[in-house]
Amino acid sequence: MGPRGDQVEYNRSLDSFGGRAKTYQECVDYLVSLGFSHNQGNNAVHVYRKGGPTQATFRLSRDERNRLLDEFGAKRNSPKECVDYLMVHGCTYRQATSAVYQYRKERGLIP
Repeated sequence: MGPRGDQVEYNRSLDSFGGRAKTYQECVDYLVSLGFSHNQGNNAVHVYRKGGPTQATFRLSRDERNRLLDEFGAKRNSPKECVDYLMVHGCTYRQATSAVYQYRKERGLIP
């Protein structure tokens, strides 16, 4: 059994690794390479990707959200693709899903 960590430690490690721009499996493998069990790594990455109980340090204004999603071509991409795109740009899962919902609602893409 590897070391015991907490989510703040996992988040810090994943941030320094550039976890938002890596695949899920790359993040798990990285935590395992630090000595955490596969189960710890998998759970930590899941919480990290979903935004977890920690507060996001990244703030996304309405203008920035619209600019990013317009550049991405959000009107012709699926909501999931848009969420993934925002997460690569530093948003947590919760921020990204909320931003995509608001964008789609404001643009009349959903009733």
